[in-house]
Formats: sequence, structure tokens, C-alpha cells
Amino acid sequence: IERAAERGVLMASLLADLAERHPCVGAVRSLGLFGVVELVRDRTTMEPMAPFNGSSPEMKALARYFRAEGLYTFVRWNTFFTNPPLCITEAEMREAFAIIDKGLEITDRAAA
Repeated sequence: IERAAERGVLMASLLADLAERHPCVGAVRSLGLFGVVELVRDRTTMEPMAPFNGSSPEMKALARYFRAEGLYTFVRWNTFFTNPPLCITEAEMREAFAIIDKGLEITDRAAA
């Protein structure tokens, strides 16, 4: 429980960093080690990167990139989840977020 709480604080910080640096990130939310990233085409209008109950070429490309890099996460509609195992180390979490950071370059190109 303590480890999950500690890693949850780290994950919230890493999510906030992604939101600050990537124009495609519309919102991030997390509670402990359960997190989600919402991707948008435009932060002003909050137009989703993919429609509800659908996908887009950018979201499909992001999912392919994650898998190719060995990051297995749930990509759905205009979101992807950051739900690592409770036993994750700080180094492993930072490695995963480095993959996410690089992958968001794909969706940044579609953001206004």
C-alpha cells in the first residue's frame, strides 16, 4: 500500500509534466496508480483526438508505437490509461513515461 501511494505521487507528477509539455494532452487524471490521459486536437475547443466510440489514425499510430516499444497499455477512443503494476520501480515507471513522452510526438503533430 505504501509503495503504491509513493508511486502514485510520482505518476501524478509525470502525468502533469506530459500535460505541460505536449499540446495534444487535454487532461490527465490519476488516483494512486490508476491514471488516464485524454488527447485533443485543440486545447481551446477540447476537440477529442478521436470520436467517442471510435478511433483516428493518430490514436492507432500511438497504440502501435506503444506496442512496438514494449509498453502495453489500454488505448481507447481519445484516451490511454497509465495503470502500472503495484510492484513497479521508480526506474521502470520513468522508462515507461519516456516511451509515452516520445510517442506523444505522433499526436502532437495533429494538435493545433
